[in-house]
Amino acid sequence: MSLSYRKQLAEDLPRWVAEGWVRPEGAQAILAEVANDGPDRQNRIVGILSILGAVLIGAGVISFVAANWQEMPRLVRLGLVVGMLWAAYGAGAFLFERGLALFAHGAVLVGSVVFGASVMLVAQMYHLHGNPPDAVILWAAGALLAGLLMRSNPSLVLGLLLVCLWGGWETQLREGVFWLFLPAWGVVVAAMSWRGCEYGVKLAAVALGVWIVSLGYTLPGHPRNEFVLAIGVAIGGGGLALQYRGQMLRPYGRLAVALGFGVAIAALLGLQFVDWRRELWSVIGLAAVTLTLSLAAVAWGVWTQDRWLMRAAFVAFAIEVVSLYARTLGTLMNTSLFFVGAGVGVIALALLAFWLNRKLGERMGASS
Repeated sequence: MSLSYRKQLAEDLPRWVAEGWVRPEGAQAILAEVANDGPDRQNRIVGILSILGAVLIGAGVISFVAANWQEMPRLVRLGLVVGMLWAAYGAGAFLFERGLALFAHGAVLVGSVVFGASVMLVAQMYHLHGNPPDAVILWAAGALLAGLLMRSNPSLVLGLLLVCLWGGWETQLREGVFWLFLPAWGVVVAAMSWRGCEYGVKLAAVALGVWIVSLGYTLPGHPRNEFVLAIGVAIGGGGLALQYRGQMLRPYGRLAVALGFGVAIAALLGLQFVDWRRELWSVIGLAAVTLTLSLAAVAWGVWTQDRWLMRAAFVAFAIEVVSLYARTLGTLMNTSLFFVGAGVGVIALALLAFWLNRKLGERMGASS
């Protein structure tokens, strides 16, 4: 929570108490709640620094072993790799027992990085040949298992990143859709959901969105952005339905709405600006759909108080405006008409936001 917000709250609460809007004990509870946010912020900073330190230590260990690898006897190599691996995981378990979870996560992450280095170096030592991405998915499985057994979310996130690397590498080698990415992604998401790793689930949603968008350029007969657009609309519609199915499913519904919106916008942009053979009138029509969808997402974000969706919608609106201007540059009439239409759209957005805010105010007043 920002310092400016705390100062503003400290100035507003006495006035709200004087007006009778907030009880004195409620004002004290609010200030205490805001003050308690400080240690949480400090803990987050400590956690971030410990993770960064773990990454640097892992990189240093890998560099040291790789630099002296050929000069070591084979038995010493294996002992060194196994020793570093168990030392890292043992340190993680010790720190968890001492209640130092922030540092324990860093130790587990070091162990997961060392495990990946072990896979690569042992394969090199015994001259094992095969499909290179297989080593990455083995590394991902080790990081995922370590995260589950030691209850370490950063290790699960590393597993997700490695699964994405594996899927992208396989896609490049095959020059087509790599469908096995989906079950591997599902396993990682299931593990993160079981562990309650919310930021990992959100990151996984972004990864899935990128994979879905890539279908438009990897499916036979590409570009196939119409198919991607249909998937995005279906995901967004499912998210809207989930938001009305109860409190438990509402967070997943919000995530699905954001995912569907991002996929649909990416597909619409691809339809307009990747396929340059499309007629200008068709591009303008698709632009109108994109701007309308962005305005609808802003309205829905205001209605549901989803700030991330509102920000994403504003970014999509800006990207569409800039891209369409570049596409119509050189035809002044089309450009002028575009700007007039965009201006009308922005004014419509302002009117819609005004109406929604008034309705929200009326609803909150009625409920109180």
